[in-house]
Amino acid sequence: MKKISCALLLMLALTGCKSTYQKAMKSEDVAYKIAAAHDLYEKGKYRKATRLYEQAKPKIGIAPEAQMLYINYAKSQMALKNYELATPIIKEFNLKYPASVFREEMMYLEAYTLYLRSEDYKLDQLVTHDGIAKFQEFLAAYPQSEKADLAKKYSKELVEKIERKAFENAKLYNKIGEYTRDYNAAMISLDNFMLDYPGSVFKEDALFYKFDSAYKLAINSVYSKMEERLKNAQVAYKSLISFNENTKYKADADQMLARVEKELQQFTN
Repeated sequence: MKKISCALLLMLALTGCKSTYQKAMKSEDVAYKIAAAHDLYEKGKYRKATRLYEQAKPKIGIAPEAQMLYINYAKSQMALKNYELATPIIKEFNLKYPASVFREEMMYLEAYTLYLRSEDYKLDQLVTHDGIAKFQEFLAAYPQSEKADLAKKYSKELVEKIERKAFENAKLYNKIGEYTRDYNAAMISLDNFMLDYPGSVFKEDALFYKFDSAYKLAINSVYSKMEERLKNAQVAYKSLISFNENTKYKADADQMLARVEKELQQFTN
């Protein structure tokens, strides 16, 4: 009997919850709809909460008490991993309530949702650029925020993603050179990358692939141009070693340099 009673109570509770949600969905009373949505949000029933928030939002205007609707609506979408839907809700909040006591939190969340939406570096990086800009805005507005360190960390990750895409695009010319023998294009592209991102974490890689491109261009060169190109390869090697004398590429680079110096001997004898 005790087990049956517990089961009945549970069924009644679930029925009551469902009934409240259904009533709120059909109700024209915005305050009732929002209160039901907040209750569902607190209980972790984010999908149902978002449906009610979605119905209520167009009817609330910019009343100060509507702020919690935006906040809970956005956080519900984030809990459901609907980051693309959460971003415009947060953005609208930040535009409507520039003096809100929740602005710091919501500015951070706007940037964070963009961070979560950022695509793999091989794909379009428009959202990544937006995320970097929003983190910069947040840090400029709240440099002492408890979220400042996280904002810097996530912003750095986004910046490195942009840099990696640019580096991989430049490096691609080195790979294409195996078929076109046009290693000049690779060197120019890698030089441009280093000019655009002088402090990049991929600078060492760029320096190596520039040396690799100069080496391959020289070794496969016609005799009349070989000496000059071999010397250019030497310069590229020195740039790599000057940047990091213990580079992870040192073994390969030293072996390539030995070949360059051996080839140069024919021009000094």
